[in-house]
Amino acid sequence: MFKRPRPVKVLPTNSGSSSRYTTASPEELQAFEQELFDLHRYVEDPKDIQIDPNNPPLIVPMVGYRLELGGREAIDIKSIELEDQLKHSPYYKDFFSDKEHYTYLGGTSQNPVIVSALQEDKVKGGHKWRVLARTKKDDYYFTIEAASKKKMLKYLYGFATDVLGPDLELYELPDPKTAQSLKQDLVHMEDRILIKAYKFGVVYCKKGQTDECDMFSNDKPSKRFNEFMDMMGTKTRLKGYKGYKGGLDTEHDTTGTHAYVTEFKGFEIVYHCSTLLPLTMENGTQQVARKRHIGNDVVVIIFQDGPTGGFSPATITSKFNHVYLVVQFIGRRKNTNGQNIPQYQIALVSKPGVKKHGPPLPPPGTIFSCDDDTREFILTKLINAERAAYYAPGFAQARTRRLWLKELLDKYGKPPKK
Repeated sequence: MFKRPRPVKVLPTNSGSSSRYTTASPEELQAFEQELFDLHRYVEDPKDIQIDPNNPPLIVPMVGYRLELGGREAIDIKSIELEDQLKHSPYYKDFFSDKEHYTYLGGTSQNPVIVSALQEDKVKGGHKWRVLARTKKDDYYFTIEAASKKKMLKYLYGFATDVLGPDLELYELPDPKTAQSLKQDLVHMEDRILIKAYKFGVVYCKKGQTDECDMFSNDKPSKRFNEFMDMMGTKTRLKGYKGYKGGLDTEHDTTGTHAYVTEFKGFEIVYHCSTLLPLTMENGTQQVARKRHIGNDVVVIIFQDGPTGGFSPATITSKFNHVYLVVQFIGRRKNTNGQNIPQYQIALVSKPGVKKHGPPLPPPGTIFSCDDDTREFILTKLINAERAAYYAPGFAQARTRRLWLKELLDKYGKPPKK
C-alpha cells in the first residue's frame, strides 16, 4: 500500500523518457515514449537538483549515474506491469513456428538480419502481415498491411531502415526442407536467449553505515530486515533445493545454508542476501565470498535499517552492478487490524545506458508498507530494471546475438558480405 507522501525531499528540474514495445513507427514510438514518461523525474547531473540538508535523499546524486526521483503523480497499482513482455516471451514459437510463413536472411557478418513474416487476416487491398525482425541489437515487431510479399518487404525497408540498417538485401530460402530446419534452429535460439529466472543481490546496511566493507561484514540482521526479506520471499534450505539456484551451492553448503527464494509471474527468483552468504572473519576483509555473488548481480537492493545520510552508488565496486534499489526503513504504522506494519521509502539509481523503465516511482517521500502491493511493485521494478540494463554498453548481449545470427546466415544462406 502506498501512503500520501511527506514533504518532497528533492526538487527535480529535468525529466526523461522511456522505451517500451509498440508496433508504431520509430517517430510514433518516440512521441509515445515522451508522453508516457513526461511525469517521470530523473536526474543525471547533480547540479540539476536542490537538496534539503535537513532531509537528504536516500541516494547521493553523482556524476555518471542517473537518479530516479519519482513523478509528480501517485501511481495506480493496477498499472504496474512487466515491460517488454514480447521480447521476453517465446514469440517466434508462439506465433510463427507452427504456421506457414516466410523467412528472409540478409545483412553482413557484422550486422546479420533474419526476418520472419506471417500472412494473417485479409484487409482492404491485401492482408495483414505479422513481422519479426531480428538484429544483433534487438528483436523488432511490426504489423504491415500489404497486397503481396514484395510490397510487404518494400514497406518494411521503407520505415525500418533505422533498425535494419541501410541498403539491406534480404533473400528468401527456396528449399522447404531447409526452411523447416531453420524454423527449428530459430526456436532453439529463442529458447537460449530467453531469461527464465532472475537473481538479485540484497545488501543489509545498518543505520549510519556508508562503507562497503562495513555493509558486507554485517552478520546479524535486524528484525526489520528479516521482515522485509520475508515479504520478498521464503527463506529456504539450500541443500537439496531443486529450484533455480542462481549460482548458489545446493549440495555442500559452501555458499551458506539458506537463501530467500520466490516465484513471480512465472519467473523463479533467488536473492543473494549478504547476511546469508559465508562471512570471512579476518580483520579488514573485503568479504570476497559475499561480493563474488552480489558483485555479479545486475540489480541490487540496498536495505537501509534507518537513515544513513544517503547511499552513494560508488560505494560498491562492481562492473556488473548496474541498478541499485534503495529501501529505507522509516518506522511502523498500525494497519486496520491493529498490527504495527513496517514502513519504507524507496529510491533508485542506475548506470549510464540503462533504459528508463517502469513502474515509475511515486512522488519523493511516498511511504510503502510491508505488504503484497509493495512486494509486487518492487519485484516488477527489479525485473524491469534488469531487462533495461541489458541495453547498457557493459553487456555482451549484442555480441552474443550477432554471433548466433551470423551462425544461421552461414549455415542457411549466401555468405554474408564482409
